[in-house]
This record gives sequence, structure tokens and C-alpha cells, in this order.
Amino acid sequence: MFSSSKARKSAELFRMIRRLTILVTLSSLSQAEEKTTYDDQAFPIFQQTCLNCHNPDKNKGGLDLSTFAGTLKGGSGGKVVEPGDTGSRMIAALLPGAEKPMPPEGEKLTSDKIDILKRWIQGGLLENKSSSARKPSKPKFESSLRSDPAAKPDGPPPMPVDVLLAPPVVTSRASAVHAIATSPWAPLIAITGQRQVLLHDTDSLELVGILPFPDGDPVSLAFTPDARYLIVGGGVPGKSGVTVTFDVITGARQLVVAKEFDSILAADIRPGFDLIATGGPSRLLKIWNTETGELVKSIKKHTDWITALDLSNDGVLFASGDRNGGVWVWESESGNEFHTLRGHQAGITAAVFRSDSNLLATSSEDGTVRFWEMNGGSEVKKIDAHPGGVTAFAFARDGSFVTAGRDRKVKLWKPDFTPIRDLAQDLPALPTAVALDESGKRVFVADAQGTVRVFLTEDAKAVGEIPSNPPSIGVRLDELGKKRSIQQLVAADAEKQLATRTLARDAVRNGLTELQKVAKAEAEPSKNEAAVKTAAEATARLQAIDQALTTAKATLETAEKAVAESSTGLSSSQSSLAAILASIKHWTAAGINAKAIATRREAAESVITLEESHLTFTTAATRISQHTAALNAKRSDRNQLAALRRQQTLSPEMAEEIRATLAAVDISIDRELSDLQQAESELIATREAIEQSAPLTHGKAVEAESLRVAYRKALE
Repeated sequence: MFSSSKARKSAELFRMIRRLTILVTLSSLSQAEEKTTYDDQAFPIFQQTCLNCHNPDKNKGGLDLSTFAGTLKGGSGGKVVEPGDTGSRMIAALLPGAEKPMPPEGEKLTSDKIDILKRWIQGGLLENKSSSARKPSKPKFESSLRSDPAAKPDGPPPMPVDVLLAPPVVTSRASAVHAIATSPWAPLIAITGQRQVLLHDTDSLELVGILPFPDGDPVSLAFTPDARYLIVGGGVPGKSGVTVTFDVITGARQLVVAKEFDSILAADIRPGFDLIATGGPSRLLKIWNTETGELVKSIKKHTDWITALDLSNDGVLFASGDRNGGVWVWESESGNEFHTLRGHQAGITAAVFRSDSNLLATSSEDGTVRFWEMNGGSEVKKIDAHPGGVTAFAFARDGSFVTAGRDRKVKLWKPDFTPIRDLAQDLPALPTAVALDESGKRVFVADAQGTVRVFLTEDAKAVGEIPSNPPSIGVRLDELGKKRSIQQLVAADAEKQLATRTLARDAVRNGLTELQKVAKAEAEPSKNEAAVKTAAEATARLQAIDQALTTAKATLETAEKAVAESSTGLSSSQSSLAAILASIKHWTAAGINAKAIATRREAAESVITLEESHLTFTTAATRISQHTAALNAKRSDRNQLAALRRQQTLSPEMAEEIRATLAAVDISIDRELSDLQQAESELIATREAIEQSAPLTHGKAVEAESLRVAYRKALE
């Protein structure tokens, strides 16, 4: 039997459950429209088709669909449903033609029942009509193209807005830049760094965003044709590999696909965002479904590491090249071989489609660049670009292109394959990657020492450099603080100099005015005849005054120039100081934004943890209700048996049978009571966890909002 304290505790728990139920019911009154829920629609389908294997007893694949909590938890392979994601593993397995169709035997689900499950997923995985919809944890990509992928998208070109500027990794020296890529429509370049990708404005060369890549070192980069997303491939050599697709505007990780056991060396995503192709040391060309994350096809054709890969802008074809000089073109839809391109004698360093998707360029360590037309797969042109090997190649949108090689030269070429000019010679380090900006006016050259140099295509003039290991925001602010102090002294000196020269000029100007008065007085006839001097004296005096006037005017002109120079110097120093102050303001705001981003992430993680605790609480409460009902039923049975045993008319055999049954029922009651107490303990522990984490979660949300407001104010 329960003790009085336990009874009070149970009563308190039941009251709390009742209050929670009332609150949930009230919050859902505004959603009176018809809902698709687990209890009403999904479970009956599972019961008819799936529970033979996926129940608590068999638990095939670690998946139990007999309860709502078990369905959300998923199986040994991870979650089978995600809110809002109709491409989840469950739906993929139920569709006709699935690689591992479910159910494996018996009648398959009809399309109308699959549609019901899709509506349940789209509706936020409601448990019942009183439940609140869960938020999607995966982004929803557009699965079909609305227009020509090579055409300029509507609206302003995508550029980073309020993206992280604090480098998650700061190193004393830069490492080799593996890849660079320029946006096809925006003044933006992406540069690989150590466990991060840097985004710089191609006009100002300023850092405008950092994309953390904690999965390892990024190795390959590719913008989508609409310039909105950037796919990054990389990992830890010999251990793990992955591709992450980032939203360029927000910097958010939108998609993580293609988890490998070695670093991914080349990757690209199809314009419709439905497929990702990857290659690396495994020599296998792999195609992945972005919605399910599953491997669609693995192609064993390459004889060495796959080092180059590109999907055409129209999404029809993709090309891959390897370290042995092999090049193939594939149909992206089926993964079937489309062309075998033979000719290169050494490793492929780049395979790039022209913007119109009709021409493929491949560069190689054999020193050549070959161009292939895609209708018949024939070679259009071969150029001997760089003795010793071509290390990098990039197309401009107009068909012109740039190459770099082991001769440490960078060359610019016309669309008709004729050379225009050398952009660089005798580079200080081996060039590893090249790119042209969206206008085709600037070329970016990355090297093995971690520097990206910028040249103008018009005259090969070097216009700047970008390091691949940016300093921390704190270091930037320290350096800016020192510059501000120096510039403030310079501005103060310039102001003093201007004041001194202005006084000197004014004195010269006043002296000139007095001389002019004297000259005027001397030029007037004297009314006192006795004071009239000889003609020679008068002439000499006038000449002396004229000479003094000439000297004074020259002195004034010099003084005016000095004042103008000082004024220009003061204006310049004030402009420099204003620029430094603007930079301090910018990087101070960036530091606040970095904290805001980190806090928002922590708040989101806390919300997920809190939601899981609420789910555990609900499950424990349901178990308590079930165990209590079962316990009451068994106690009722025991009371009936005990009453029957007290009858005097029972035979000894019947009495013994009832005694044995009572003993079994007592054992069952004890077991049920133990389960009930365990469920109560779990409920209490979960409630305490919720009570502790809820204020923390709220506090993180408030802090994140406060930092967001502070960031906005810092930008004003």
C-alpha cells in the first residue's frame, strides 16, 4: 500500500498533469480546424501495416511505432520522421521503388494513406488534437527550378547580412588555401581557411562573414547558380568527411549531407537542391539525396582519388576527374555514364562547365587545358598553358578564363582560347586556386602560403591581398585603438599647424593692407608746399613702397598656400580618424553580434532539450495513468479472490488454487507497484529538470534578444 506521503505526492503529480492538460487544451482552442494527428490518423495506419515488426517486443531496427514517443525517437539508424520534412526516412521507405521498401512483405500502403502520413508530418507531428505543432528542424529547399539557373535571379544579389565575423579558429600563420569561389552574381568571394570559410567583398576586399566548419578543414567550394547557397566539402583526412550547404545571407548551416569516412575533396549540389555529388580518396563517385541524406548511387569508375567535380548550371550533367587523369561526364538524374573524355596524361586539377553548360574545361598536371563540347563529347581545343602543370582554372561568365600553374604564372585568356596577358609572374608561392569576380574585372589567386592576391584583368595591376587567417575581433580592436591614439595626435598637430599658419597669414594680410594705405597716401598730392620733397625723393619712396607691396603679396600667397596645405592635411587626418572610429564601431558591433549568435544557438539547444523533457514528462505521466489503472484492476481482482477464499463451502483443492492465484496476483501487484513508483520517480525527476531548465532557457532567450538590440544600437 502507498504511504500517506507517497499518496500526497501522487495527488500533487496528478493535479500538475491535470493543470498541464488544461493549459495545452486552452492553447489549442485557436486551432479548431481539422488536424492530422498520431492518435487519430497515423497510429491506425501503423497498427494495420507496421506494428507486426515495429512494436515493443520485436522492436525491429530499434524502432517502436506503437507509441508517439517511440515514433519520434526513431530507430537505431536515427529519426524516421522530422516535422515538416515529407522526404523523411519513413516516407522514403513507403514510396514505390524504395531501395528498402516497407513493409518488406504483404500489401504496400496506398497513396492516400501515404498522403495522410505526409499531412501529419507537414502539420508538425501532432500527438493529438490538443498538441502543439513542432517546428521544422531541417530547411525546406525548393525542389524544382523556377527559371533558367544560369540567368540572373530576381532581386538584389545575395550578400551576407549580420553574419558572424569572429573567427572560431585563430592561428599564428596561415595554411595553404585549398579552394576559392566567387559568387556568380554578387561581389563576394569564399576562401577556405582552417576549420572555417571566409567571405570577403570582392570590391572592398573587406571581411563580410565567416562560416564555421568544425567538421574539419574545408577543401572544396561551390556556389549555387542563383548565388544564394554555398556548398562546402571537407573533413578530417582518413577519418571523416561531410558536405555542408550554407545560406550566404544568414550564414546558417542549411543542409548537412554525405557523411564519409575520409575527407571529401570535391562536391557540388544540383540547382534543384535535390542531389549532391561527392568524390574523394575512396575513388567512388557518390550521389546523395538531400532530403533523406541517403546515398542514392555509388559509381566505381575512377582508378585514383577524385580531385575535381562540377555540376552544370542547367543541372543535366556533372563531370568528375581523378588523380590519374581520368575524366567522365555523367547524367545527373540517373547517374549513368554520358561521356568518357580521354587525353590527359596526369592528375586533373579542375573540371569546370562554362556558364551555358555546353562546354567543359579540364585542367591537368600535364600542363594542358582541354575543352570538350557536350553534344558528342569531342575535344574542341587543347592549350599548353603552363609547363610543369596547371594547378588551377576558372571561367568568367562571358567565357573568358584564367589559369595558374607550377611556373608560378597566372594567365588570362579570351573565350576563343587565345591569350590576353600574363596577370602575374614569379609568384612568391605556388598558386593553388583562381577565380574571377562576377563582373570579370578582377582575378583572385590563392597560394600555398595562405594568401589571396587580387589583380585587375584590364592591366594586370595588383590591387590588394586577402589573408586566410583573420585575427580575432579583440586583436582588431586593440590595433584600431592604437591607430586611433596615433591619428588623434596627428589630427591635433594638424589643427595646431593650421591655426599657426592662419595667424601668420592674417598678419601678412594686415601688413599688406597697411602698406597699401601708405602707398595710397604717398600717391596723393601734398597740400603743404613746404613739405614737398624733390622729385627724386618722391620717386625713390614710391619705388620702395611698391617693392614692399610686391614682397608682401608674395609672402601672402605663400602663407595662403601653407594654410591650404594645412587645411587639406587636417581634413585628411580627420577623415582617417573618422574611418578608424567607424571601424572601431563596426568591429565592436561585430563582437556583440558574435555573442548574440552564440547565445541564440545556446537558447535553441536549450529549447530542444526542454521539449525533450516535456515529451519525457508526458510519457511518464501516461505510464503513471496506465500503471495506476492496471494496479487498481489487479487489486479489485485480488479483493474478489480474497472474498471467494473466505467462503466456507470451498473444497481444499479450490482453496489451494485460489491461494496460489492470490500469491501470483500479489507478485503482479508488487511488480505493477514497482513500475508505478519508477514512473513517479521519473516524472518527479523530469519535473525538477524542467523547473531548473525552463528559467535558464527563458534567460538565454532574453539574453539573446538583449544582445540583438544592443547590436542594432551599436550599428546606429
